[in-house]
This record gives sequence, structure tokens and C-alpha cells, in this order.
Amino acid sequence: MVDEAPKRLSIAEKRALNGPLMLQTDDQVEELAVEALSAGGWTDAVLPEQSRKKLISLRVDPEVIEFFKAQGPGYQTRMNAVLQAYMLVKKEMGQG
Repeated sequence: MVDEAPKRLSIAEKRALNGPLMLQTDDQVEELAVEALSAGGWTDAVLPEQSRKKLISLRVDPEVIEFFKAQGPGYQTRMNAVLQAYMLVKKEMGQG
């Protein structure tokens, strides 16, 4: 018996996995305290709509990468959301 390599996901499948979780009406979701959601200030960053992204090379401190990767898959998307939230705050303050 030959072990088969796992199937590679298509772009559409990857986007579906990163998209919102659709719950059934009888599913129950545990609510978190507001303090738990806004502990770091940037955690209220909203993930942007999927759009064409530019591929760049970016040097980031190892501890920053480890922090985001430790939170699970999608760390680059979360990093982008944090950067976008920072950009929006700077624009609102007239510094951008």
C-alpha cells in the first residue's frame, strides 16, 4: 500500500477556510468577556476583505514571527490586519 501525499488546497478552498465560520441556528457559541477581546488594543482589528495583495520581502524580528505563528494558521493575515489597523489610526490622526 502506497501512502498518498495530502491533497493541496485550491485558492478557493484556502479562502473558504479563512472566511467566516457559518454556524447553524442551534449551535451555541461561548461569549468572551469584553476585556479578553480588547486586551492588547490592536485585537479589535477587523480582517480586511480578501483582495489582491502585493508580495514583498519584509524583515521581522524572530520573536514577532513566533508570537503570530503561535496563534495558529493565518498569521500573515493577522499581521496584515494589525498593520492595517495601525495605518487607519494614523490616517485618522492626520499623520498618514
